[in-house]
Amino acid sequence: MKNDSAHQYSQKGFTLLEIIITLVLVSILGAMLVQVMGSGMIQSSVPVTMAQDTFSLNQVMEKITADYRDGVALTQIKSDVESGNYGDYTVKTSAYIKFSGVNEIPDASGDNDMLKITISFNDQSLTVLFTE
Repeated sequence: MKNDSAHQYSQKGFTLLEIIITLVLVSILGAMLVQVMGSGMIQSSVPVTMAQDTFSLNQVMEKITADYRDGVALTQIKSDVESGNYGDYTVKTSAYIKFSGVNEIPDASGDNDMLKITISFNDQSLTVLFTE
């Protein structure tokens, strides 16, 4: 009869060390994956926010343009823009201008024929020229 005691300890399977190393590697890779996916999820909202800001600015500019088309004077539009009567925005520029060649210069003549309005909301801005 053969001695089976030598075959008794050569069973196939994983050692405790192999299992621990595998768990450590999987944990490290999992932590890296969570970090990468987390920042990707946070950054995925940026284009949506930019689109919402652009839409808000377009709504404000549509209100201003509607008043312009209804015949409201440029002086009144300038006053309303500067006082924030059209919505939520920041006024970057609200000035009467004219062009000298290709250069824009302030209109010091008092004619007030061309109004430049630049409004912004968060990181978005929009510029429009209105003329008499």
